[in-house]
Parts: sequence; structure tokens; C-alpha cells
Amino acid sequence: MNLDLTTTLIFFGLLQSTIMIFLIIKNRNWKLVQNKLLISLLLVIGLSLVPTFLGRSGFVAQYDYLRFIPFNLVIFVFPLLFLYFKAIYNSTFRLNYQNSFHLIIPMIFWLYYWFIWLGSLTIIPERKASWVLEMGYFKVQFVHDVILLLLLCTYSLLSLIELREKKGLNGKYNYTKWVKYLIIFLFFGVALELTSALLGKIYGYWKSSPLDIWLGFSLTMIVKIYNAVLIYVISLLGYLSYSTFKSSRKIIDKNVLNKKLQDILEKMEIEKPYLNSDFSLASFAKQLQTNPSVLSNLLNNHLNISFNDFTNKYRIAEVKDKLKAGLQNSLTLESIAKDSGFKSKTTFYRAFHRHTSQTPKGYLNQISKNKKVS
Repeated sequence: MNLDLTTTLIFFGLLQSTIMIFLIIKNRNWKLVQNKLLISLLLVIGLSLVPTFLGRSGFVAQYDYLRFIPFNLVIFVFPLLFLYFKAIYNSTFRLNYQNSFHLIIPMIFWLYYWFIWLGSLTIIPERKASWVLEMGYFKVQFVHDVILLLLLCTYSLLSLIELREKKGLNGKYNYTKWVKYLIIFLFFGVALELTSALLGKIYGYWKSSPLDIWLGFSLTMIVKIYNAVLIYVISLLGYLSYSTFKSSRKIIDKNVLNKKLQDILEKMEIEKPYLNSDFSLASFAKQLQTNPSVLSNLLNNHLNISFNDFTNKYRIAEVKDKLKAGLQNSLTLESIAKDSGFKSKTTFYRAFHRHTSQTPKGYLNQISKNKKVS
């Protein structure tokens, strides 16, 4: 086995990925969907380093069945990253059919590469290259890179929009800046991957491109080293940020816990502090004479809801009551939403659809139909 500096660095990236996945499973609640997505993200980046490691270390030359191994999973990175962000900002997020749709295109390419690898195992080494060519391998690779570029741009934009909507939120959202850095780091890494692939197609992977000559080193190897280092960034971000250690949760007396939860609900239902558009986790914690982290823990771990969703649930109930009372006849929907605590029309429409699975206008139509029937 050949272990030069590049191969060693890539190996440590693989090792770090394995260690962090193990630590998340051991010390965190890995059943949480956000932790599952973080594990998936670490896994696809780690596995994407495997083909390069096997090639440079000499394993592929020694074991022919390792050629075309389907571990180039970079195309999964940004869809998974987008889903990961949605999960950490929304405690009710689930990997349902609608959310899994984001992974269909990467999955199609991955299945094709599995077909190529499994098919190549039945072909003698001398015939593998021509067989792969007949199966359209390089044409599919070109399409793969084009799709990867589109996914890179699309999901970077969607992720930034998701972050912008959470800007200024309290509690567990205070590490948004780090998440933004992660988008930038991953964007740069995947862009380098695409540049390397383009130069490889133009000049041949066995030749040095003018850029390699100008830089004095192989861009492809730098990309792999960069991705290996990137695993450390993702590990620290995901492991140290939002979720709590399984062993760190304090045992609270059941009566005390029920009293605290009752105080929260009574405060919301009687005083309706959510009607203030500046209502926040910090201000609510102050009203309850506690601190934001304790309040956030009570909502997330005992009511299974984030503060943002908890607030919007009451605001939407307020909107629905006003619509049932017929206030839409004298006020616009936007005015009703603002009177119920929503700061913007966009936030109101998104929250309404999330909690009711219909638009405000659809809900108004339903009210009209019910009145006609009665």
C-alpha cells in the first residue's frame, strides 16, 4: 500500500468521518431526523473520498473489482444539506415522501453507478473499459456534472433563503452564522470538484492541465484533501451545535414539570403575548421568570415543538377565529395576520400552510361551504 502525504490526509478524513458518525450514534439521540441527516452528510462526503484513496494507495491496481466502485456521492451533498437545515430549524420536520423527493435525482445516478460496478464484476479486466464505454458511462458522467452544478446553485440558494427566514431568532438558532459558513465551504468544495472534473474531461485524467502546471500540484488531489478537511468542519458544527447529549438531560420532578408546562400554556392562552410581533423566546422566558435555554428545552423535549412553531400555532388559531368571525369582510388577510402577531405576509402564508395543509383562501372557501351547508 502506497501512503504518501495526500493519501494519508485523505485517510484521516475517512477516519474522522467514521469517528464522528460513531460519536453521534453513541452520545446523541441518533433517531432524531436531524442527526440521521447529519450522519448521511458525513457518510456521503466520507465515501466520496474512498475511490481516490483506493486509487492512490494502489488497492485498485491490486484488486480489479474495486474499479468503478459507486462511492462518488458528491451529488447528494447539497440536497442533504438543505434537508438538514430544514430539520434543525423545525422540530416537527419528517422525512416524508415530499421531502424525500429532493433525493430522487441523486438516487437515480447512484443506482446507475451501482449497475456499472456490478456489471463490470462479470467482465474480464481487458474488456472493462470498452464495456463501460458501451454502457454510456462517460456520457452519463457529463450529465451527472451538469446536474451537480444545477443542484449546487439551486440548493445553495434555497439554503440561504431558509437561513434568512430564521435570521434574528433566539435560542437554538444563534449558530446561524456557522451554518452560513458551512454552505460557503461546501459550495467552494463542490465547485472545485466540478472544475477538476471539467479539466479531467478536457485534458484526460492521466495528464496535467495548464492549471495544474501553473499551480505546481494536482488540483484533483487538492480537492480531495479539501473535502477531507471539510469533514472536520461539519463534524464540529453538527456535533457541538443544536442537539443535547443523551446523558446531560436533568431529571425533573413530574409535578414540577407539569406545573411549568401549565404556566407556559396558561400564559399563551390567557395573556396572548404572541399577538406582539416582537414576541421572542427571550421575552417570553423573561415573562415566565426563567431563561431562554430552559424554556427552549421544555418546548422541544416535552412538548415536541420548536418555539417558532409553538408561537405560530397560536397565531394561526387567532387568525382562524377572526376569519370565522367574518373580519375578512372589513379587513385584508394581511391586516388580520399582522393583528395576530405575524410580521410579514410571506411568513404568515408559509406558517398557515404548514400548520393547516391549506392556504388562507382555501380555508375561507371551506368556511363559506360550511355556512352554505348549515
